[in-house]
Amino acid sequence: MSIFKPDHNSRKRFYDKTGIAKYREWRGVKDTVYDYSQWLINLGIMGGFIAKAPVRIMRGMLEYRWLGSYLGALHWIDKCMEGLTGPALEVSHTQMHAIMKTSTDHIAQMMKGDRRFGENEAAKRQIVFEQTMGPEILGGFPALQPVLLEAMQGLVGTWMDQSLPTHYLDAIEHFGLPSDSCRLSATTVGVAIRDDFPKNGAALIVNNMPCDSSTMNSQLVRRRLDIPELVAALPMRWDDPYTDKYALYQMKRIIKFVSDTTGERFDEKAFFDMMDKHNAEVSAEKEQWDYMATPYTPFGCSTVNLFHTTMYAFSGGRVPAINKAQIKTLEIAARAYENKINCFPKARHRMLIWGGPACYFFHLPNWLYNCWGVLVVAQMDNFEGCTTIPTDDLDGALTGVAKSYERGIMRRHLTGGYEHLLEFWNLAESFKCDMVLLHEDITCKGALGLSGIMNDSAAEHPRIHLISVPNDMFDHRTISRNDIRRCVNSYMSAVLREEPLDASLLDYDDDMGW
Repeated sequence: MSIFKPDHNSRKRFYDKTGIAKYREWRGVKDTVYDYSQWLINLGIMGGFIAKAPVRIMRGMLEYRWLGSYLGALHWIDKCMEGLTGPALEVSHTQMHAIMKTSTDHIAQMMKGDRRFGENEAAKRQIVFEQTMGPEILGGFPALQPVLLEAMQGLVGTWMDQSLPTHYLDAIEHFGLPSDSCRLSATTVGVAIRDDFPKNGAALIVNNMPCDSSTMNSQLVRRRLDIPELVAALPMRWDDPYTDKYALYQMKRIIKFVSDTTGERFDEKAFFDMMDKHNAEVSAEKEQWDYMATPYTPFGCSTVNLFHTTMYAFSGGRVPAINKAQIKTLEIAARAYENKINCFPKARHRMLIWGGPACYFFHLPNWLYNCWGVLVVAQMDNFEGCTTIPTDDLDGALTGVAKSYERGIMRRHLTGGYEHLLEFWNLAESFKCDMVLLHEDITCKGALGLSGIMNDSAAEHPRIHLISVPNDMFDHRTISRNDIRRCVNSYMSAVLREEPLDASLLDYDDDMGW
């Protein structure tokens, strides 16, 4: 019996050629009222953000092109909630509040310490990190504040506005740099060329993660910043125990550099206290995985991945909103499991997503669910970091921090040995998935070089469907969101012979939308 409903037309809710909704989604009385109430909470978070440094934030809006893109934050939130009801809606809103609170606090901190708007003590207490490093190593310096170099201008900003990074990508090509380099690194260089980084920090820590492109990007960015810097080169073959000694040496170099630059002493007790909080976050994350492997999971679609990325990049045990959200969502999950609630009633497949994603299509999981009934249970970023750090020995703890970095954003699947690129098969089986969507980032030469191995390995897993989908990570002009949808549509209709839940979502132009 066909489940295709020709009268179901979700696209009527949106303006033509955009993803911008004319009116809010109807979810039934209870869930619609709840959705409105949570929307008001997000408005409160944004109001609190402005209140933290109103003059500097308004000056930042006029100074920085990327900061204006955050005016699309409420639209971004709505895209993450599309099609969700019941416990799944509760979990997504709870995680989103933590994401909003964490990211807006971080932007406010950047504006407070921005020397463009006047020298102050805040700038002297900030240490700038590249986004592929979490803030754990700074746990031993309680008076200092970590600031991420490029996350707000690139990754997070692209979630808000798909056209944001193209300005910076065009800048690097006009500068004479190659157009086929990693978009993550290229966007960072473009921001530096346009002089769009705030003048933050007492020092900068860059690294060699995750690849050669990132290393070259670091060399170019450093020339545009006028603060002392340290290059922390972490082992690529992190599975080899012989590299642990070198990793530990790099962590000690960072501590010495920060101490020498700022005059602050490393506080071992404060460090261990912070690592205990980090471990609590990791423990909650792994408990969440247990629920994700069941038919009654309220964790799914877009926010689960975004929440973990936020936790890894910004917290490391230092953001109370992250752990509070974890405690609350686990309570929701426990109730859903106890009452055997099917939190995603449209689902007819379970999917794992792997590889470098199209950041301009962060809400792909919601589209998969609403159009085809494919529930994305987890994505690659959910498993990055997640290292429990020993707290009974300083050398062991520092080595644990290094291991967390070595398995960090865009690194776990690309380094440590090629076999880590194939981890998705075991993960898909662990989470009871019958489908894997493989992102093929056309500028990631390391992953593309092994695409044949990944496709060949599919023969060993006949019960799991593998869909390969190309993307250009930060540049929607090369491969649009609709191009990605068409790839999925072709597989679902030609290979699985299935019909969509909502045919209006199959093929549409939303290129003018944020």
